[in-house]
Amino acid sequence: MNKFILLAFYVLLLNAAPIITPEVKVLLTKAKSNVESISAKEANNAMLQRNVVFVDVRNPNEWKNGTIKTNNLVKLSRGLLEIKYPKLILSKYKKNDEFIVYCAIEPRSIFASNRLKELGFTNVKYLKKGFRAWNEAGFPTTK
Repeated sequence: MNKFILLAFYVLLLNAAPIITPEVKVLLTKAKSNVESISAKEANNAMLQRNVVFVDVRNPNEWKNGTIKTNNLVKLSRGLLEIKYPKLILSKYKKNDEFIVYCAIEPRSIFASNRLKELGFTNVKYLKKGFRAWNEAGFPTTK
């Protein structure tokens, strides 16, 4: 019975919306005004038609549950974006390539997209409603 309770709590925790303070809401609104969103359907179409680069800014433990299945994927935790982007992105891609940034549900990808634009990337969008929307639409994942 205790294992069931722990499992139920874990499932609830994974599916819970992030708790965002009023100060962070202000930052999120400002970042969101600087970047465009793209729906899962539009992102899938872009992937099928063009050479789009997906940037997964979730954490390594989230990657274990699957990623968007694409030939152009950069796994770059949000917390390490500014430190590791030259090696993980610029070693293979250019700042003017088309990037779609995603996280689990959206906030981290908004901040990360905004930061990439501040770092000189010119064609960056975030995946609206994140990996969850991609998964719910039934688009290809690694799991």
